[in-house]
Order: sequence, then C-alpha cells, then structure tokens
Amino acid sequence: MKLKSVLKKWNSFGNSRCGATVSAVANNEQSSVSEADFQPVYVGKTLRRYLVRPDVVEHPLFRELVDRSRESYDDNNFVVVEEDTVHVACEVVLFEHLLWMLENADPQPESLDELVEFYTC
Repeated sequence: MKLKSVLKKWNSFGNSRCGATVSAVANNEQSSVSEADFQPVYVGKTLRRYLVRPDVVEHPLFRELVDRSRESYDDNNFVVVEEDTVHVACEVVLFEHLLWMLENADPQPESLDELVEFYTC
C-alpha cells in the first residue's frame, strides 16, 4: 500500500513539472493544455511527441533545426509517417533545453549556425 502512494506522488510530480508558460508539453492523457494552439513535433529516434507554441515553431533557429533534421532523416532512411509532420533529429533532453532557451533568451543571429550544429543529432 505504501508503494502505491509513493508511485502516485512520483507520477503527479512528473506530470506537474511543466508550468503554464512552458512551450512544450509531453503528450499524455492528463494534460490540461489545448492542442488547438500548438504544433505537434516529434523528437529524436523515439519520436517523442511535444506540443510547441507557434512562435517557437516560427523561430529561425527552430526552422533551421527542422530543415536539417529532414536531411538527417532522409540520409538515415527513417520512416516518416506523414509528409507535413514536423520531426526534429535531436536528443529529447537537448530539445527541452532548446525550448527553454527560445522561451527565456533570444539567441543572437550570428550564433544560429553553431546552435543548430549543437542541437542536431
């Protein structure tokens, strides 16, 4: 019985780690954020699904990362389920860092190439 209580607390902690201002929400049934305003983005080899705010999707750094990811997926023969699906070839942890950075600090244009190289798998 004690183990169940600990697991429930642990799961609720994991579900509450994203605040209302975070631009990405991992897909789960308990999410209270409406999907209508967000773009689904699939990240990494596991294709973890995130819902990303439109202003982040339109950021030049994000766009370049998506473009390079298309090249990476084509080169490695990854299966793309839908043509209009957004895939990012990046480790999940790095993607979460990228989202934080885009939300909290606007990267300088001269550093965009270096940042894209850093985030691309």
